[in-house]
Amino acid sequence: MTAYGRGEVETATQKWVVELRSLNHRFLELSLNLPKRLWALEDRFRKLIKSRVARGRVEMQLSWESQAEKSLTLRMDEGVVAEVKAVLEGIRLAGNTPESLKLEHFLHFADLLVVKEQANQDMEMEETWETVSQAVTLALDVLEEMRLTEGAALAADLAGHLADIRREVGLIAEQAPKLPQLWRERVTARLAELFPEGAPVDETRLAQEVALMAERRDLAEELARLDSHLTQFQQTLESQAPVGRKQEFLLQEMLREANTIGSKANDLAISQAVLEIKGSLERLREQVQNIE
Repeated sequence: MTAYGRGEVETATQKWVVELRSLNHRFLELSLNLPKRLWALEDRFRKLIKSRVARGRVEMQLSWESQAEKSLTLRMDEGVVAEVKAVLEGIRLAGNTPESLKLEHFLHFADLLVVKEQANQDMEMEETWETVSQAVTLALDVLEEMRLTEGAALAADLAGHLADIRREVGLIAEQAPKLPQLWRERVTARLAELFPEGAPVDETRLAQEVALMAERRDLAEELARLDSHLTQFQQTLESQAPVGRKQEFLLQEMLREANTIGSKANDLAISQAVLEIKGSLERLREQVQNIE
C-alpha cells in the first residue's frame, strides 16, 4: 500500500533524517539510499524494515548534517611525495629534459595532501547504528499508521465486493433445486420436436435420465466450497497478520468454483450470476495486489 513515514533523531553532533515511502508491489522490494560511510549497515537496515513490512516496494532515504563545527587537520603524505618525486625525476631523465622539477608539477597529484577529521569527531559504527536505527523505527511507526488507515478503507471496500458475491451465490443456491425440473421440461420439449406425431415417451426412462443429469451436474459441492472460501476471505479482513498471499490463493479457488458452476449448470440465470461473481472476483484481485 502507498504510505509515507519520516523519522528524525538529533544528537550533540549529528542530525539524522530517515524518509520511507511504500508503493504497491506483489513482493517485498527494498531500495535504500545510504551515505557511503553507512554502507556497512545496509544489511541491518534491511532486516529492521523487513521486521515491520512484509509486502510492497519500500524506498528509504537517509540524510544527515553536522550539529557542530568539525575540527580538521591538513597534512602532507610524505611517502606519496617521495614516490611522485621519483616518478617525475625518472620521466625527466628518460625524456632528456633539462627542466627541473617545480611545485606546480606536484600539485597535479591530489593524494599528496590529506584532510583528516580529528578523532573526537569520528562516530563509531555501533553508536551510529544505535542512533540511526531510532530514526528508522520512528519512520516505520508513521508509515505503519498510514498503511493501517489505508488498509481499513481497503478492507471495507473488499467486504462490499464479498457481499456482492454472496448475493449472487444465494441466487444460484435458490435456482439449483429447480434445475432438474427445467431439464425435464427441456428434454420433453426436444422430444416433441423430434417426434411431432406424438410418439410415446417412456416416463421411467425420462426420469432416470433427468436423475442422472442432476447427479452429474449437482452444484452442492461447488457451492459449499465457494461459501467456505468466502468465509475464509472474510476472516483475513479481520486478521492483523500479512494476508495478501492467502487472499490471492482464495480468489483463485473461488474463480475455479465459479467456472465449474457455470459449466455444470447450463442455465441462463445461473450463468448470469456467475458472470457477476467473476466480475467481483476480478475487482477483488486488483485490490488484493495492494495488500500486505
